[in-house]
Amino acid sequence: MNRKQQEISKKAYPDFQRRFFPQVLEAHADKDAFCKYNDPLLQLFVSVLFLAGIVGAFLGSFTAKQWGRRPTMMLGGLCFLIGAVLMAPAVHVAMLIIGRVVMGLGVGICVMCGPLFLSELAPYHLRGAFNTQFQLFITIGILVAQCINYGNQNYEWGWRLNLGLAGLPAALLMVGAALVPETPAHLVEVGREEQGRQVLRRIRGAEDVEVELQDIKDAAVAARSTKVNPWRAIFSRKFTPQLVTIVALQVFNQLDGINSIMFYAPQLFDAMGSGRREALMTHVIIGAVNVATTFVAVFTVDSLGRTFWMVEASAHMMACEVIMGVLIALKMDPVTGAIPKDITVGLIVVVCVFIAGHAWGWGPMPWLVCSEVQPMHTRAAGTALATIVNFILTFIIGQCFLSMLCSMRYGVFFFFAGWLAFMGGVPIEEIEYKFRNHWAWGKLMAKHDAAQEAKVVDDIADDLAAPRGTSSCKVDVAKKGKPEM
Repeated sequence: MNRKQQEISKKAYPDFQRRFFPQVLEAHADKDAFCKYNDPLLQLFVSVLFLAGIVGAFLGSFTAKQWGRRPTMMLGGLCFLIGAVLMAPAVHVAMLIIGRVVMGLGVGICVMCGPLFLSELAPYHLRGAFNTQFQLFITIGILVAQCINYGNQNYEWGWRLNLGLAGLPAALLMVGAALVPETPAHLVEVGREEQGRQVLRRIRGAEDVEVELQDIKDAAVAARSTKVNPWRAIFSRKFTPQLVTIVALQVFNQLDGINSIMFYAPQLFDAMGSGRREALMTHVIIGAVNVATTFVAVFTVDSLGRTFWMVEASAHMMACEVIMGVLIALKMDPVTGAIPKDITVGLIVVVCVFIAGHAWGWGPMPWLVCSEVQPMHTRAAGTALATIVNFILTFIIGQCFLSMLCSMRYGVFFFFAGWLAFMGGVPIEEIEYKFRNHWAWGKLMAKHDAAQEAKVVDDIADDLAAPRGTSSCKVDVAKKGKPEM
């Protein structure tokens, strides 16, 4: 057996690679360590899910507002299930990519609607803990997938089982969404106040929910009072602080480098000279650390706050990226990818510490903050926009990382470290204050606020001046030129 055949025999799921990515499998032994997996089709297969997720998030923003949060979650689960059914029996790479596209629609819908659903069901004092559980269960799902991937690696048909089993959590999601109630916020927003009151009593376990219900009603009245489309509203001057907040947080969520590790950890450690079992086991270890450290965010977010964990994560993740870059630069053979065993163990430890920072910082906190800063009128659109921005960056990183690794080599870790150095200084809770005190934006926002207040005062004055019972007639005159007789 020649060297190339030996390399192929060591790969996990060689049948999958032979069927769909033969060019990667055949060229693997002839490339240097940093460029082994640099293939556009492979990167497209990984990242196309997130490109479709952009469409899914946009679609979900409309269904969440019109149909409700619960039906939207069921729709997302259905798309995910169809995607799994398409991918498991695939015989051509086109079937795989189509399946990933359909699955991506479901991912976009669920990622957009999940934090929104949880934040509206959660009591005020536990909203942080509830919302970070969205990230927690994502990490649990990743770990389960990694364990299945590791366990099935020696079976020729194992990859089909891996792809098909993705339909199981989709089915569970659909059943679970059917069993939980719609959120009180949506019920009140669409005029079903009594049903909203009953749901609120049920989920709070108390009869007296009038104070919280009144807050929801006030928000719903404010939402109904504006006729501006939510997508237009969120790009208006009034919501500039929220817009900047959600865009910045989602950009930073991806530029901390997490998906470069989570997508390609087996390839990275394989490139470092580990065997297929060791590379996949490393991925399982990373997933377990991801789950365990997410619990830190769940139990401390409401006491320590959102900004604390984002600043802390930025500092220690930046240090980890720098350490990884230095170790690989100094100790890795650029041709074979071999690294001394003790250095490899050290790299795994550093990667796990890096993962911990994302799990309790830049992983859950952006989603939590994005769901909290939006008023009811723009909440669905704002959460969808956050998902879209996140998925655009995820697509770009998934599509480009292996090429960046090939061209920048160990420098790719310093690239992400540079972003982390910047991210630690972003004052999230002061963004609106800074906009209102900015020399240019402050004037624009003050002018907008003054115009809104003047309009409200004029409306109230008109209502007080009009004879009883003629308000609706005035509206008809304004719309049609004269009242109907």
